[in-house]
Amino acid sequence: MKAHRIVLVAVAIAALALTASAFATTAHSSAATVVTTKKTSLGTILITSSGQTLYLDSHDKPGHPACTGGCLSAWPPLKASGTPKASGSAKASLLGTTKISGGAKQVTYNGHQLYTFGSDTKSSPTSGEGVNGFYVVSTSGAAITKAPTVKKKPSPTPGY
Repeated sequence: MKAHRIVLVAVAIAALALTASAFATTAHSSAATVVTTKKTSLGTILITSSGQTLYLDSHDKPGHPACTGGCLSAWPPLKASGTPKASGSAKASLLGTTKISGGAKQVTYNGHQLYTFGSDTKSSPTSGEGVNGFYVVSTSGAAITKAPTVKKKPSPTPGY
């Protein structure tokens, strides 16, 4: 009877350990910050997994963000949770992180720290474009500073 109890306890402990391990793996992998892409009138841009447009601050210097204090209320940094992951046309090789105040990490892309804009809405998802030196980020990691030029079809020549 005593051996039977020991076996039952061992099986219960093993089951709990497997469940906890599976939960920890799932929680950890689902917590990773994802940078993905979206086609817009500005071209293909970087966005968060929840659809927020990502911006870079043209005033930032590597490791020294220009946006501090109250600026961060309007331009929240994209904080890293786990190792950042790329999706869509975003390139994993361009993703990284940098330490910011409070010991948190901010996601970077091609060396640029990434931010969202608090005033963006579904109807105006890139409203921060060009505001105070913040620009939408392309898949190459460059600032998009103006909408792409659309070639117009030539109008038919009169008389033909």
